[in-house]
Amino acid sequence: MNELKHITEVCKMFGMTSRTIRYYEQCGLIRTVRTGKTAPRRLDSENIERLRHIRFLRRLGLSLEEIAEVIDSEEKATALIYDKTAALKAEIHVLAERISLLKEVLAAAEQGEHIYAAESRLSQTQDDPEKLRIAALCTKLILEQRFEDLMPYLDSDMRMMPPGFFQVGWNVHIKPCGAFLGMGKQTVEGDAIVNRIRFEKTDVAILMEVHAGLVTDMFLRYCREDESSTGYREESL
Repeated sequence: MNELKHITEVCKMFGMTSRTIRYYEQCGLIRTVRTGKTAPRRLDSENIERLRHIRFLRRLGLSLEEIAEVIDSEEKATALIYDKTAALKAEIHVLAERISLLKEVLAAAEQGEHIYAAESRLSQTQDDPEKLRIAALCTKLILEQRFEDLMPYLDSDMRMMPPGFFQVGWNVHIKPCGAFLGMGKQTVEGDAIVNRIRFEKTDVAILMEVHAGLVTDMFLRYCREDESSTGYREESL
């Protein structure tokens, strides 16, 4: 039986307003029905399901115009979602590069330099020897639990971490990995310099972003020396 539901009831189901439902109807996405000239508008099960699909596609970032084109074809919807995903990935890449540039400028300003002085640094690649050296040195200080000596190499945001933050990170994420066995290969992944550390139970990769001689971000990832880092869980150190 195709049960009809009052718009008010449907609004409660989906957490939307009656105005939104009426607008979707004006756009031709759904249809309401009336059992009489003065009867309130209702929705049948088919249109309620369409409304569920519309809400989901809106969550995925599709416009109403795009939804109108694909809602009746799962194949078209899938193709559009692929396109949307590719576009978002490209946008994320652009934003990540911009964030990296902004960090470089802010790090220069923090050292008392004019912000435009950072322009010359922006042409440097992330595998600049000085950046690699700082990342390696900071990794060594972490391994030796010399957290106070680490502070001068951190930017202002990193230095604002709560007291004992790095010690807690060591106790929770590194100490359980077992005895230290040695350092692995230092590599570069995007904006991050990666220092891999071999332990008895689980290897660890410490990722650092270095800008203007200061570490602006630091993450920890469990891994194995002979494995690709893709897909490994990252933790804030």
